[in-house]
Amino acid sequence: MGSTCFGMSLLLFSAIGCSTGSASDPTPSTPQPGPQTYFSPYVAGTTNGGTPLTGAKIYAIDDSATKFSQSTFQLQLPQQQGPQVINTGGFNSGQRGLLSLDITTNYIANSSTGVFDAVPRDSKTGSFAMELAGQAGGLVQLVGQPVSPLVAAVQCPSLKTAQPYLFMTIPAGLTNSPSPPGKLAAAWNPKTDTAYGSVDISTDGSKVTFDNIHQYTLPSASGGQAGVPSQQPSSPAAGACGPTVFGNTITVGQLAVSNPNPGSGDSTPPQASVGIGPTGLLVEYNGAGSASVPFPGTPQSLPSLFYDNTLGAGVGAIGLPKPSSALDSSGLVGSQYLGFVYGAGVYSGNPSVPPTGWSSHLASFGFSGTPSSCASVTTATSTLIYGGDFSNDDPTTSSNGFGNCDLAIDLGPQDPSNNGLFPKAKVWLGTGYSANTTKDTDCFHAVAIAGQLKGKYVIFLLGVDTTQPWAIYLMQSN
Repeated sequence: MGSTCFGMSLLLFSAIGCSTGSASDPTPSTPQPGPQTYFSPYVAGTTNGGTPLTGAKIYAIDDSATKFSQSTFQLQLPQQQGPQVINTGGFNSGQRGLLSLDITTNYIANSSTGVFDAVPRDSKTGSFAMELAGQAGGLVQLVGQPVSPLVAAVQCPSLKTAQPYLFMTIPAGLTNSPSPPGKLAAAWNPKTDTAYGSVDISTDGSKVTFDNIHQYTLPSASGGQAGVPSQQPSSPAAGACGPTVFGNTITVGQLAVSNPNPGSGDSTPPQASVGIGPTGLLVEYNGAGSASVPFPGTPQSLPSLFYDNTLGAGVGAIGLPKPSSALDSSGLVGSQYLGFVYGAGVYSGNPSVPPTGWSSHLASFGFSGTPSSCASVTTATSTLIYGGDFSNDDPTTSSNGFGNCDLAIDLGPQDPSNNGLFPKAKVWLGTGYSANTTKDTDCFHAVAIAGQLKGKYVIFLLGVDTTQPWAIYLMQSN
């Protein structure tokens, strides 16, 4: 792919969410004492000891003890039942709020007994986490695993007045099939599957209603116009919020849950788990990896879905309250960010093999002073943010906490009918970016959503080039 992004004619749809409202906090933002538990979805490419590790995850970060752990739900009767620790270790606080994680012990299932045995690990760089102010959520990347969003589902949200949300699909490996073949755990087709959308969320006690669900495919994958996914969800959709092993999460789909990580032998439809944090961050795991059976409300003539399609395709969604007014683009692009760039790779069609070619790297965007090297990536505009990865994925090599300059995001114009939506974004992967497999600057079109969580900007972006899907998650660090 060459270094030029050609323009496209994009049909700006009328409001993707017709209702209005403020981006008020859905729950009180109160820091939690001691270890904070986070809900995190499965992300394609996650393995443990080389074995694919599906299902949602539980992270615990103890800021006072500087320790963390990663767990999953294990149902291996009669030996084990309940949360199973996968990785543990400590961390150091670095520049700009970055946590550098050090995995000291890995727990791997014994092939003969199924019981998880502790395996000590030598220190290795490449594991990082970011926490939002007030312990509301963040991002995490462990060595050998892709980045995953974190949300502290401290309590069920209280939204008596419907809150509009924007959301973005967390992509899985690329597939050209209308639906994943066989028992493929998760895949994403940008031409037919949801890329982004909006929803109004309201609550009445433990009852949660997802209304005015609007979903759209990636414009660049369908001739420059935002299309609709081949299988759309029923709207409104009902959910129920209550205590689970992941916190106070919302279950959508089949509400009787005995095993939140069903295996291929189960016959129940996939169900989604949604966590909403104290400052409004939304994270969904859509049940990708569950058994394939006809989904309620889906025409029987269509292929069965391998996930609950209430919100995102792929493996789920990440979202935030829709801003009540247009964002200040100069403030948005003029801020500094830390985050991750995730290339989801490509599926071969073998359900037991993770996607090939996936990558996940810590990145910094926005500089206190723009390096001269940025000009080789692309020409600056009023809506462009320069950024880059860190040499050898090691932020300690940077004297100021900023990475290289081998990436760029041009958000483009904000949709005049949808605050916080940037449907004509572009991304440049420079020749120096470690995961750029082309021999030239790689440029592709994307869609981004942006807003504020407790006064800090966040940007979530999704696009696809000729090689694979790309997701970028950024949180303001200044």
